[in-house]
Amino acid sequence: MTLFVIRDMLFAGPSDLAYPPVQRIARFYFSELSLFPWKATPFYVLFYVLIPRYFSRGAYLQTALYFVLTLVVCIYGYRSMVGPVSQIMYGETPGFNVYSLRRLFYTLTDLIPAIGLASAAKLLKDYVLFRRKEAALKLEKREAELNFLKARTNSHFLFNSLNNLYGLVRRNDPGAADSILKLSNIVRYILQECDTDTIPIENEIKVIQDYLDLENLRYDERLRVNVDLQVEDQQTKIPPLTLLPFVENAFKHGVSETRTDPFVDIRLLQTNGTLHFVVKNSWDHEVSAGEGGLGLKNVKRQLELIYGAQYELTITPADRIFTVELILNQNGIRGYEASKVLDYRG
Repeated sequence: MTLFVIRDMLFAGPSDLAYPPVQRIARFYFSELSLFPWKATPFYVLFYVLIPRYFSRGAYLQTALYFVLTLVVCIYGYRSMVGPVSQIMYGETPGFNVYSLRRLFYTLTDLIPAIGLASAAKLLKDYVLFRRKEAALKLEKREAELNFLKARTNSHFLFNSLNNLYGLVRRNDPGAADSILKLSNIVRYILQECDTDTIPIENEIKVIQDYLDLENLRYDERLRVNVDLQVEDQQTKIPPLTLLPFVENAFKHGVSETRTDPFVDIRLLQTNGTLHFVVKNSWDHEVSAGEGGLGLKNVKRQLELIYGAQYELTITPADRIFTVELILNQNGIRGYEASKVLDYRG
């Protein structure tokens, strides 16, 4: 409506210019307000009646006919207001035929911009809502897939740990009691912390240490384990079970199947917002098959969903050494957390 008032102000006639600017604006608002129902009706009929009821069902001809009929009714309704408005504003009725073909066409050209502006605003609003819903659905789908993968990874890791403990108990190994304690710490981590989206990296490091202690009880002194952790900020956020599955994979598909000189070398370095994680382990390509089991595949998919292009994962199965190198850019986890915040606010 304001746009039409501005138009009227710009093209005001001599009789309108005789009034002060403020009074002139008020008069034009009165005029446009009187005609507004006839300008707005075609838009509302089209978008809230004809499109949902006919156009969306493929009844295009009916939509067009009803819309033309609506325009005709509104044009004549618009023209019917010209006399009363003129009488109120100027104290006289028009001295011409308000229903002449030329006047009817003029009214049509006045209705079309109103319909066009309202339609553009409606379509823009619908597009914004559609994109917001689309983004929310994508996030919900990603969350559902992440929860599914997380559950599979958790159960996969837990079953493997229980199998290890079962072997110790069957052999009456004196380290079985310590193994139960370490395993309880790991289970507590899985049950209490893996339901959250992110955790401090120090929590993942602690559970890796417990896992290494648990595995050391299974092997004699022939196993060499080297750990080098250089983390500047222990509160750095990562998704739970991001690093641990690679360590588990080193034992399950590497050390446990190595005939001679088994070893695991773990290095974690944090520099300038980047985590560089490398796990090397002995392996026998003639005994081992593939590049890890289900747990490793799940972690790969989780990294794709959370970090997108903000990570690099390189798996190198050489002749006697199996190497996993993971580089995580913290911008990836920040973007993931920001997308969730925006979705909740939306």
